[in-house]
Amino acid sequence: MMVTRTTLEIHTETPRKSVLQWPGKRLSADITTPAARLAEGFPTAGDGGGLLLHGDNRDSLAWLLAEGYGGKVQLIYIDPPYDSGVAWTSRVRLRGEGAIVIGERAEYADSWPPGGYLQFMAERLLLLRALLAPNGTIWLHCDHRRQSHLYLLLEEIFGPECFLNTIAWRSQTARGAKVHARYFPHSTHYIHIFGRSSDRAPVWNPPKREIVLSRAEAAAQFMEDEGGFFRTSHPGSYRFEKLVELHGAGRVYAPYGGEVIVDEAARRVYGSNGGNIGIKYYLEKRGRSHFVVTRAVDNLWEDLPGLGTIPSEDVNYPTQKTTGLLRRIIQTATNPGDLVLDAFVGSGTTVAVAEELGRRWIGCDANWRAIRTSQLRVMGGEIWRVGDEQVAGGQGEGVTGSAEAQICVAWEDDRLLVEICSFRSPAVEGLISQAGVELPTDWRATVQAVLIDPAYDGVVFRAGLVDAPKGKTVLVAGVYTLPPGRTALPVAVRLVDVAGGELLVVVGTDAIIRE
Repeated sequence: MMVTRTTLEIHTETPRKSVLQWPGKRLSADITTPAARLAEGFPTAGDGGGLLLHGDNRDSLAWLLAEGYGGKVQLIYIDPPYDSGVAWTSRVRLRGEGAIVIGERAEYADSWPPGGYLQFMAERLLLLRALLAPNGTIWLHCDHRRQSHLYLLLEEIFGPECFLNTIAWRSQTARGAKVHARYFPHSTHYIHIFGRSSDRAPVWNPPKREIVLSRAEAAAQFMEDEGGFFRTSHPGSYRFEKLVELHGAGRVYAPYGGEVIVDEAARRVYGSNGGNIGIKYYLEKRGRSHFVVTRAVDNLWEDLPGLGTIPSEDVNYPTQKTTGLLRRIIQTATNPGDLVLDAFVGSGTTVAVAEELGRRWIGCDANWRAIRTSQLRVMGGEIWRVGDEQVAGGQGEGVTGSAEAQICVAWEDDRLLVEICSFRSPAVEGLISQAGVELPTDWRATVQAVLIDPAYDGVVFRAGLVDAPKGKTVLVAGVYTLPPGRTALPVAVRLVDVAGGELLVVVGTDAIIRE
């Protein structure tokens, strides 16, 4: 690839009303096209989407621009660091019944020098703006620490005329020590929404939310007649003919116990006991005793629970967001087939929901475990190493050279049989020892996932089989049968242990070859 250099800057004809300042501010980004290498491929890799980019996301965004993605991304959702001063960790736990916690592992540090955080964000927002489609939107997720600064930064880069709204999301309910927090506990996150251009209306599918009520709850809030529970609304500008039609359908309400009077001569529809008539809107009945109310969604989101109340979604990655939150955002701002980008992919919720909803997707992260966690959630796509360090590093971060496994491969009726007879990771065993826990007799308790390339070319790992059980208690199978097709020795088996370490074993025709 030819190396190109360019500079992104903001050019405006009118000065911004509010400008944010910080030490070392530079509202431009010098871009050099980085090197990139395809590292892994998976069965469902799509056309232009389904990309996980491992490396500094500044490099990854520059690479996307060089690859022709400028102006092609419909939705950008980012959940960047919050300048929290926290060194984030995740739990390491054995798999199986009990799922015993044996320690913690570092994921990423969120501490910055003066001005460093805002300069970091400014450079990436400039690149993200260049990638966004003319009718696209960016949704920036943050907490109380920097939400005002990030709003001003977005306003300066995108323009105040491109501001659409700020969502306040109740991400958790105050409990434990938070109940006693001084000056009220922090339970709310913020999502700033900006469009790419004020000249183009963004893709926007207004969401609705459903509230399911019991019969008693419906009776306490709504009126009831032979048609069911209902609410009423003023008829507004309905013409006489329309009101007559609605009355014939039983949908006109007369207050004060009156009856509906249709006066053909005066072309009036009114209630016999006075008051204003209303139009009935019936609740949907669901099942034998439940009723559904549909409400519009405003910018206060209290109906979507955070991870603390739905632990079944937990993939053990810090600051993970829930599928319900991302499902609402993606459905609102995109249509099927559109391209979604998350430049801080983290736990992979954005790409997992985009895959579920039939959108193309790209995720970027400098943390290798974030890339692997995301890939195991979508079970597809491609992984690219972006940036000179990642490309030169071969398999890169996450590979544990001290781990070892015994793997047997055989053919049976044109099917490839792969059995993992044993696996041990000194890193995991060290954590088990420190935790004072007994070493499991079943090696599968120490393994998070198994990936098999049945015809490894020594360059790109292309998984023909992925065994990554959901939840914490289910173990990998350990014995696999691959159907006829792309199967030819050597076979490569990648094991991901519970501490995030990885081992690649390549089995040749008559020996085990370890990378």
